[in-house]
Amino acid sequence: MTGIYFDSDEDAVELVKALESEGYSTTLTREAFAGEEDWEDRAWVLVVEPFDDRVVEMVDVYGGWLPGDDRLPDDPPELPGGPKRLKD
Repeated sequence: MTGIYFDSDEDAVELVKALESEGYSTTLTREAFAGEEDWEDRAWVLVVEPFDDRVVEMVDVYGGWLPGDDRLPDDPPELPGGPKRLKD
């Protein structure tokens, strides 16, 4: 069973709602990566039954990632126009 990982619970909850409206069964939990001690840094992990191609399509839309997925996003993130200056 493959988990879908999220940095934000808001993105995960949005996907849960969308999947459940289509009849999927979901379980959302938190999981720490090796060496993480801070609870707030833990990833949100969504397990979906059944896990199929439709779920994979929706992961891209809702900002999650799958372990081992090395595909690059269609559009790279926008870079700032110049360096940020620190205010004294």
